[in-house]
Amino acid sequence: MENSLLGKMQGYSAGAVFSQLRKNHALEHATIHVLEKKHARKQISGYSIFNGFWLLGELKIQDIQESVDVAIARLRNGEKQLAIHPGCGTNLVVSGLCTAVGAIAVMAGADSAKKKADRFPTLAAVSSLMIMLSRPLGFQTQKYVTTDPDMTGLQVVGINSDEIFGLPAFFVETGWSSHGG
Repeated sequence: MENSLLGKMQGYSAGAVFSQLRKNHALEHATIHVLEKKHARKQISGYSIFNGFWLLGELKIQDIQESVDVAIARLRNGEKQLAIHPGCGTNLVVSGLCTAVGAIAVMAGADSAKKKADRFPTLAAVSSLMIMLSRPLGFQTQKYVTTDPDMTGLQVVGINSDEIFGLPAFFVETGWSSHGG
């Protein structure tokens, strides 16, 4: 059990796990920004967990290592905007939630097929408005909820390569020290 993800989480409070996840998410985004600048035509995606993050894409482990090092240095030097990424799944979740709230509001009380059909143009307009509003809300959600650009205490433990669904995948494992980075 101690080598499993749940085993590794034992001994940490929920707040500490969430804090580590947010820092890893910020580092994932910053690393992707660095990689995208270097490899503009490559598709790169990531997924963060409390003890690191996955990067997927046609890359070499050396590119990952160099980009992680640059990303940490830039975040530590105050480039907090690197923690925010337009392709983040947080933006999709916020967009979906905003659109769903708008749809529920528009369709409330529409108890017949005719009433629902009559409200369809309003539904389309409100859904479009909610999608437009969700973009800045998604960025703010990343900034204040799902990422933390403060890399104090973060250490890269190692980078492992694997394959997921036939794509090269890299796991950047992180750890934490009590005295900073």
